[in-house]
Parts: sequence; C-alpha cells; structure tokens
Amino acid sequence: MTAVLIAFGVWSYQKTPIETFPDVTNTQIVIIAQWPGRSAEEIEKFVTIPLETVLNSVQKKSNLRSTSAFGLSYIRIIFDDDVDDAFARQQVFTRLGGAELPEGVKPDVQPPYGPTGEIFRYTLKSNTRSVRDLTTIQNWVLDRQFKSVPGVADVNSFGGEERIFEISVNPEMLTKYNLTSLDVYNAVAKSNINVGGDVIERNGQAYVVRGIGLLNDIPEIETIIIEKLNGVPIMVKNVASVVEAGKPRLGHVMRDQEDDVLEGIIVMRKGENPAEILKRIRAKINELNRSILPKDVKINTFYDRTNLMNYAQHTVIHNLIEGIVLVTVIVLIFMADWRTTVTVSIIIPLSLLFAFICMHLKGMTANLLSMGAVDFGIIIDGAVVMVEGLFVALDHRAKEVGMEKFNKLAKMGLFKNTGTEMGKAIFFSKLIIITCLVPIFAFQKVEGKMFSPLAYTLGFALLGALLLTLTLVPALSSILLKKNVKEKHNPVVTFFEKGTLKLLNFTYKNRKLSLLVAIAFMTVTFLSVKLLGTEFLPELNEGALWVESELPMSVSLNESKVISNKMIDIISKFDEVKQTLSQIGRTNDGTDPKGFYNVQIQVDLKPKEEWKRNITEEQLIDEMDQQLRKIPGCVFNYSQPIRDNVEEAVAGVNAALAVKIFGPDFDRLDKTADTILAQLKTVYGIRDLGVLRNLGQPEFRIELNQQKMAFYGINTQDANSVIEMALGGKSATQLYEGERKFDVRIRYQKQFRDTQEKIEKLMVPTSDNSKIPLSQIADIKTLTGPAFIYRDNNSRYIAVKFSIRERDLGSTIAEAQEKVNNTIHLPDGYTTTWNGEFENQQRATTTLSHVVPICLLVIFIILFITYGNVKDALITILNVPFALIGGILALHLTGINFSISAGIGFIALFGVCIQNGVILISVFRKNLEHRMPLDTAIREGVRSRVRPVVMTALMAAIGLLPAAVSTGIGSETQKPLAVVVIGGLVTSTILTLLILPVLYAMIFRFLHNRSNVKFFKKSGVVS
Repeated sequence: MTAVLIAFGVWSYQKTPIETFPDVTNTQIVIIAQWPGRSAEEIEKFVTIPLETVLNSVQKKSNLRSTSAFGLSYIRIIFDDDVDDAFARQQVFTRLGGAELPEGVKPDVQPPYGPTGEIFRYTLKSNTRSVRDLTTIQNWVLDRQFKSVPGVADVNSFGGEERIFEISVNPEMLTKYNLTSLDVYNAVAKSNINVGGDVIERNGQAYVVRGIGLLNDIPEIETIIIEKLNGVPIMVKNVASVVEAGKPRLGHVMRDQEDDVLEGIIVMRKGENPAEILKRIRAKINELNRSILPKDVKINTFYDRTNLMNYAQHTVIHNLIEGIVLVTVIVLIFMADWRTTVTVSIIIPLSLLFAFICMHLKGMTANLLSMGAVDFGIIIDGAVVMVEGLFVALDHRAKEVGMEKFNKLAKMGLFKNTGTEMGKAIFFSKLIIITCLVPIFAFQKVEGKMFSPLAYTLGFALLGALLLTLTLVPALSSILLKKNVKEKHNPVVTFFEKGTLKLLNFTYKNRKLSLLVAIAFMTVTFLSVKLLGTEFLPELNEGALWVESELPMSVSLNESKVISNKMIDIISKFDEVKQTLSQIGRTNDGTDPKGFYNVQIQVDLKPKEEWKRNITEEQLIDEMDQQLRKIPGCVFNYSQPIRDNVEEAVAGVNAALAVKIFGPDFDRLDKTADTILAQLKTVYGIRDLGVLRNLGQPEFRIELNQQKMAFYGINTQDANSVIEMALGGKSATQLYEGERKFDVRIRYQKQFRDTQEKIEKLMVPTSDNSKIPLSQIADIKTLTGPAFIYRDNNSRYIAVKFSIRERDLGSTIAEAQEKVNNTIHLPDGYTTTWNGEFENQQRATTTLSHVVPICLLVIFIILFITYGNVKDALITILNVPFALIGGILALHLTGINFSISAGIGFIALFGVCIQNGVILISVFRKNLEHRMPLDTAIREGVRSRVRPVVMTALMAAIGLLPAAVSTGIGSETQKPLAVVVIGGLVTSTILTLLILPVLYAMIFRFLHNRSNVKFFKKSGVVS
C-alpha cells in the first residue's frame, strides 16, 4: 500500500499545477464593446446601460461594474464564490442577445482568465520594418500562433499602429462634382463584393460560376466609379487620394530608450499550470524566431513569469528542506535512536504525497503560500507520540524480562495494546487540529481564495499523517524495534526533565501566586493587542515595480510620451533597475480601459543579491518618488505588476485602497472627491493620493437642431454620417491580402477638418439633392465632458485612491474615516464606501470573530467525548490563552503587524496547544486511575510527558523557523504565520508544563471536595 501511495502521489504531484500566487478573484466575465469615435456619455447611454440592463438578471452575480470611455464600453461581472466559469458564461451569453445596441456594435466576451493570468510579455524588434508592419505581423501571425498554444487564453496587443487604407477626401472636389462623402461611402461599399452563380455543365464537367469583384489594391480603389456626370465617370481618384495609413492610436509603448515598440501580452486560462504553459510559450517563440517570422523580425522577451516562480519556489523549497532537516534532527536528539527517527521522518514525504493525491482528486492547484506554510512539526507530532509511546513500552518490557529474553518474545500484543491506547489520543488530537482549520474554510472572496488552499493542503497532509500514524508507524516499528530496544541516557531529555520538574515544584508549591502571575501576564499581553498595527496581508515581493503616473485628462498622446520619457530617464538611473517598459493609454482590443493621461511603467528590478546598496524596496520607492515628483502636474502611484492587476479586479479601482462616492451628478461627485482628498492629505501614512475623475475631456460638441434639419429635409443619419466620415473616418469596406484583411476608411483630408471653422463648412445633403453647410443645422461649441464614466451596480461613482506606507492599515483607515465622516455630509442619493484591502481585512476579521468561538465550542464537544466529563475538557480549552500570549509577544518583538496571515498562525496554535493539553491531562487521568495520589500523579505525569510535549513543540516551532527568518521572494506572507506559531509554542509549552498542572490540581480538589462531588457528578462535570 505504501508503494501505491508513493507512485500515485508522485504522479499527482506532477499533474498538479503549481502557481506562484493563488488567483484570489471569484469567477469574472469581462464584456467589451467598441463603438469608435463616440464619447463616453454616448457609450454609457447607448451601449453600457443597455448591456447592464439585460445583465442585471444574471443569477448568482455579486457585482456588476462598468467603465465607459471614448469608443469603449468595458463591463466586468463578478460572481459568487461557488460559481464556476461554465455557469457564468451560460448566464451571460443567454442575455447578451437581448440588448438593444447601435448598429455595428458587437459585445465581445473575453476568454476565461484572471488578474494573475498575465504570464508573459514581449516586444517585436526589427531594424528594417516600421511599427505598422510589426503590428500587422502581431495581429495576423503571432496572435494566431500563440493562441494555438494549449492553455493560452488570449494575446493582447499594446501600442503599434494598425494598418488601414484611407480614402482622403478633398471636400472642394466633392463640391465641384456636386457630391458628398456619403456618395463616396456608398460607391466604395458596393464595389467590393463577390457573387456566386449556379453550376453549369460543359463537356461533361461541372463548372461553378463565380463573379469576382473584390478590391485587391490601391489602384482598384482609386478607379471605383462614384457617379457619372454628363456621361463621364467620376472616380474616387478624382475627389480623393488613396493611401496606406494607420488607425488612430489608442496606446503607445516604449521599452527602455527604444521609442514606439509593439508589445504582446500573453495570458493563460484559469486553473492551468503556468510552468507548463510557459515551457510551451518558449518553445513556440523558438519556432517562430527560427522558421516562421521574417528573418529581420525577432520576439524579444521582457517579462517571463518563470523567473518569479523560480525565485519564489527556491525560497519555499529551501524553507521546506531546512524544516524537514531540522525536524528530523530534533527527533534524533530526543529519541537518540536511528530506528525511531527513520520511522517518524518517513511520514513527512508520505503525508505530502497524500496531500497531493487529495488535491489532484479535488482538482485543486498548489501555490507557494499554501506549500510554504506547511509545518512538518505539526504534521508528524502524532507519529512522534506514537513512536515514543511504543519505544517506552518496549523499553519497560525489556527491563522487566531482560534483553536476551525480550529479543525472543513475540511483541505483537504489546504493539497492538500500546498502539490502540496511543491511537485514541492521537486521533482526537489530530481531529482537533483539523477542526481548528474550519475558520479558514469560512473565509470568503479574496481571503478565502488566498487561504483555503493552505487549509486544504495542511488538512490533507494532517489526514495523511494520521492514517499513516495509525497504520504504517506501528507496522514499521514492529519491524525495526524487534530487538535491543533500550532507552539510553539522553542528556538533552534529562536536562529538560530536571529543569521542568524543578520549576514545577516551585509553581506547584506556590500555586495561587503562580496562577495569579500567569493570569496577570496574560491580561497585560492581551491588552497590548491594541498597540499592534493591523493589515490585510504583507505585500508580496514580485521583484518588479509598477509605477503609474496620472496626468491631466486632456493631455495629448505626444505630451504623455514626453512625460513617459522623463520618467524612464529618472528610473533608469537607479542601479537597482534592470529594464523598463512604459505603456500609455490602453490596449488595442480595449481590455485595459485607460486614456492617454495614464502612464504605466513596469520596472524590472535586479535580483536583491545584485544590489550594491543595502536598502529596502520601500526605500528605493521613496527615492524614486522624490525624483519623479520633480515632474510637474503628475500624480504617482507605486505597486507591483500582479498586485496591481489583482487590486483592480477585486476593488474595481486601480489602487490598493479607495473611497468610492456614488451619485448621479458629475459636478457634485467631483467636488465631494476633492473634499475627501483634502482630508486624506492630513492623515499620516497615506501616500499616492489621486482622484479617478470622470470630467476632464475637452470636446467639440455638434448638437443637431431637429427643426432646422426638418426644414431642409435632412435626416439625422445622413448628417451624422457626414460628421463621422469627415472627422473620425468611417470604414466602408475591407481589402483582403490573402488571409489578412484591412479596413478601407473614408475621411476628409486633415487640412479640411482641423479647425472649428472648417468643421462648420462641412456639406450635408438635403432631400432635394442640394447641399448646405453643417453650421446651418447644428450648434458647434467646445466644452469639458466626462472622459470616463465609472459605474458599480448601476450607479455612477468617482473614486479617491491611495496607498499606505510607513504605517499600519487599521489605524490609518480609522483616522481617515473619522476625519472624512466629520467633514462630509452627503445629500440623499449619494453614498460612500471604503474599498480594497481594508474591505477585505474587515470582512475576514468579522468572519474570524464569528467562526472561532463556534470552532472552540466544537473542540470542547470533541474533548468532552474524549474525556467523558466537562472538567477535563474545560481545563484543556483553558490552555488556549497560553499560546496566544507568545504569539502576541512575538509580533511585538519582530515589529510585524497583525494580518490575516498572523491570524491563521493563531488558529494553527489552537490545535497544537490543545493537543499538548490532551497529552498531559490524559496521563494525569491514567495515573489517577492507577490510584496514585493527586500530587504524585501530576508530578509523575509531567515528568513522563516532558519529552513528547517539548519535542512536539520544538518540532512545530523549528519546522517553521526557516520561514520566519527567510527574506527571499515569496516569504512575506509566510513570515507572520511562522512568527506567531513559534512565539506561541514557546509560551504554550512553558505554561502547559508549569501552570496547567497547577490549574488541574486546584480545579480537581475543588470539584472532588466532599461537599461538592455529588453535585458535580450529577451535572456531568466530573465522571
């Protein structure tokens, strides 16, 4: 059976995806609809709201968010915790068809990937080709090639210039021939079509009849006939020039000092194994560079998640190996026998393999947080207790009969009896530890996705260790411990026994004083909790920075490029920086709804061991911030690539923390946001303040007058078509080059549309075939409108974003909320919410406060079943505060804030300290059953249990010691948990051995007093 477990476990390990970070988001569906040339208000009114209306009835959704921007509607639907992607997509697809959208607007549902799915970034490099040519290669070669890689969900393009064919119309020539841009549009649209006839038979063969009319090149476009004038054909070339051009740019990318590059972002599907997918991607890149791409075009990797995974895996594996070695050494030191050490140590890899089997059967992925927080000391302590009990029993038997006779005796009965006796206590102890994991399973949303894999991994490993302890350990011991079992003099054990008994004699002699001091110490420690800072999770170091700058919303692309260059020049001067990649605006497919005002720079840092200066990442950020703030008119924000994506997906705002103000009026929202911003500036610790504004987009607004249009016989569609084609351009058809197709767009030449006066002179056709200037039927004015309209659950909002540095989360938010609440008085219809890490922390803390008491009640019931009375169960539960003391003090000493990770450490402590209490109280009860006097039973019980109690505590503490002192990438979230467990085990072990016996004796005497015993026996307090 063990061989089967090993084989199946190794296979499961190979098949289980291992992620760097867990995807902490619920199932989300992203819908993108593009309507080029339309303002944010038009997009909201005609695209976003109709889509929201039909999607409101989607079942099991928890949130519906949207962003309306110039030419783009971006909608994100977030579902409840238990919803899978298939159900969510079915719900969305069945409702999308009911949305009434403008002609040509087709909502596109994005493939299933999460915010941690961006695993590879690259740029295209060529010394001979333009960025437009590289964009064509990206769209028609690389996009298809990478999407064919199993596990790749999508490939997003950023920057570059999409190739089109533009018919640049000269309005003066249109006037000369009495034509309009609509005439040109209709002629081009009708001149690019194939037709199919029937099949005709000729000479016994069937011929398919096809009419070929597709456009093939620019000369064919130029010779399209628009109209005949006195029998003379007027062709496109008579009124326009046809040129190869590029679509209006939505974004721009720079890599280091290389301006205008094309970036590709590869994202993987949810639940896939990133290591396997990255191997396939690298293989595909080698193939593309070698044999598919033109010789002068190469893919140049910028970001490969493999590097981060290798660093983080190295940290975790290093900690695991050190933990295993240290735990094994502890067993060897205390047991002083290689056979018992081998028996215990073999449980470690087998329990891990059992955990991987369970994870594979459940369809789970492993992540470095869940693996790094596994404490092998906790896992194998049951095996230690079992082996120690068997070893002591065999040693006693050998001393009774003599070693020579002992070696000849059959010992199966002894193994069976001792194993059964120890097995009961071990079973209930492990059951209690597993029960302590229940609060973790109660977590929701972000914290649930973050920590439930840890609980499952540890729970599966504990279950595997329990099964192996009850089966393999006795069997293996019966083979290895057949002969020559003799407990040698062990100076380490003797030291602990003598020291413990000496201290116990003092505390036992001064019972009231000892208990009073312990309670006072515990009270002071608990009161000191208020001095601890709080946070949701320590920030995980990704080895890279995400530097974001927000400029005025009206900024042009060229001005943003100037700012981006300045930022790159400043950042690149820092020796710790390896390379940079700057992104301006948004992706070409709309998956990242931003504007030219948004400059994002991914700063790839050198490995920490290559840094010449002894500074922290926070200090590096502060130094960068001091230099970057010399650039006027910019608001900067600092995060990390994965963290930035996760924060945006979770909170709906591109920031770690934000205050959202909901309401209908843009001006009111803007003023309220400014007031909140002013208050937050006065709070120490708040950094990177900024407002995600709605207003700020200057625009020419052409308002058509319906009465004047009716007077001239002009319909709205014709007027808008003229405006659209003249200014923004309108695609009339497409030109095919093999498999590739490119838009053929009609637009006025620039010199006829670059001022308001020229726009007013645009000619619009009337019903009697005459033409009048646009100024006759419309009012044209300039104003400032919304550039972005943010909505959450059907309500508009504006957000004040910020981050916190050099201070803990809890106290900072508390001060900020007090100042904001005292200042802001919102009218009816307006509300505020605090989102981001604080929201997650509050939800997780509330969950713990509700679930932990229930968990302790369940543990009490298990203990009552174990002991058969209330007294022993209650005394064991009272051991829990002893563990809390050390955990709290450890946080104070290390300067670590209380986070959810530290909270998980306290939960793990509950199980360990209760288990130690069970070990001690069980032997007290056994001694009392053998008619020992109370004092003797307690002292002898402590003496006999010093080794297993100290050994299990040391193993659990030392097993996490590497995680507590580690500084590598991926260690940040493990450290608080490890520090709490180690500190808690120190005080728990000391107080369990010195104070718990005192407490037991005092309660025992009180309950068994002659005047009380009858009452307590009837009530079930004592058995």
